[in-house]
Amino acid sequence: MRWLWRFLTLFVLLGFLQSLVVPQPKAFIAWPERPNWAQKIQGEMKQLQKLTQDLPASIEVEVRRLWKDIRPNGDAQEV
Repeated sequence: MRWLWRFLTLFVLLGFLQSLVVPQPKAFIAWPERPNWAQKIQGEMKQLQKLTQDLPASIEVEVRRLWKDIRPNGDAQEV
């Protein structure tokens, strides 16, 4: 029974020495922020505005491309 107490004491002493010598790991716990719906919606709106800002120019390019592909030849057979 003495050997058990000696072993336990030695184990506790080694653990204490290890905590003095080896630095403790630094843990960083990040809590997720509460979702701010107003900011998310504003961000999505800005992204949609940025995507649709050049839409009229894109439509114009498509119309010009279609006009080049479907040129009327003047014989008035196509409707």
